[in-house]
Formats: sequence, structure tokens, C-alpha cells
Amino acid sequence: MERTISKLNRQINHKLTGIHDYEAININSRLGGLLDCYDIPENAKLACLTIDTSMKHLDEITQNQKSKKSILIGDLLSAHFYTLLAEINDSTFQLAMSKAIVKSNELKSSLHHQVIETEDIYDAIIEIETIFPYITLSHFSKEQVTPLNLYQKLIPEVDDYYPPYLKMYQAADVHQFLKDINQSYIEKSRGNIND
Repeated sequence: MERTISKLNRQINHKLTGIHDYEAININSRLGGLLDCYDIPENAKLACLTIDTSMKHLDEITQNQKSKKSILIGDLLSAHFYTLLAEINDSTFQLAMSKAIVKSNELKSSLHHQVIETEDIYDAIIEIETIFPYITLSHFSKEQVTPLNLYQKLIPEVDDYYPPYLKMYQAADVHQFLKDINQSYIEKSRGNIND
């Protein structure tokens, strides 16, 4: 069985036929592997991975002043996401994912402008990192998922991760945010604190 990340790579390469000299598109292999662990529709996996890729690609453009071609690639990924959503033909899922895009952008904007209280930054990071897989898996899977559990599976190495939407914070602060989130997960998984 072909992995979701391979399918998405193939679909993207097909859509980019004839386009040359563009920055790399980074597909979240952890998310692809996570989605492959669940028995949900293939297009739901692809839609989730595509919108995650699109949003992160566009975040990178904003932070790193990438080319106009990269903006078009981000738009192409977004259009592919909406094509997949239409093929799924599930209005409840479509609405939830559309609201998730808005929510994710609002949270990133609040972080960028540093208008979120320090104690709320942790929840914002967890939500940004897990909103698409959480909605996808909650909607299509029979298994129970939580954002914190998904976060732990998707972001285990805090030393190597510095999301573009947190670039306005010092690296040491971001490292501490991520470390605190992981510590919180450990405490919750041991039952030391309430959800």
C-alpha cells in the first residue's frame, strides 16, 4: 500500500509538471506517517496532509521572503486541498476544515503580534500544530484522539523545531515553550494534572 506522503508527493509533482526553479516543498513526514496509522478515507488523509503542507509552506514564505513562485506553489497546494475536499463531499468536514484554517491563521497572527498572554501561548501552539489532524481524525476515525496526544506524536524533538510562526520570539523562549508543552503532556499522561 502506497503511503500518503508518497501519494501527495506524486500528486504535487504531477501538478508542477513544466514548472522549474522553485523552492523545496516540505511535506510533514511525521503527519503522513501518523495519518497512515488510521483507517480513514485516503482523500481525507491527503486533504489533511495537503493543507498542513500548504499552510507551513506559506508560513515559510512570510518569514523567509521567498519568491513569487513559492507563493504560487502555496496557492496551488491550497487549490489541491479544496479539490480533495470537494471529492470527499462531506459538508460537515469541509466546514470544520475551513474554520480550522481561519482559526490557525488567527492564532498565528496573534502570536506574530505578541498579543497572546504567555500562559495561552502553549495552547495556541498545540492548536496550530494539531488542528488539521485533530479535525480529520475526530471526524473519520472511530479511535479517540486528543490534541495534546497528537502534538506529542507530531513534535517529539523540541531541540530541532522552530516553527516559522514563532520567529518573532527568541529561540530560547520557543525552546522553553515546546519543552513546557512536552512536560505538560508527560504530567497529563501520568495523571498528575487534570485536562
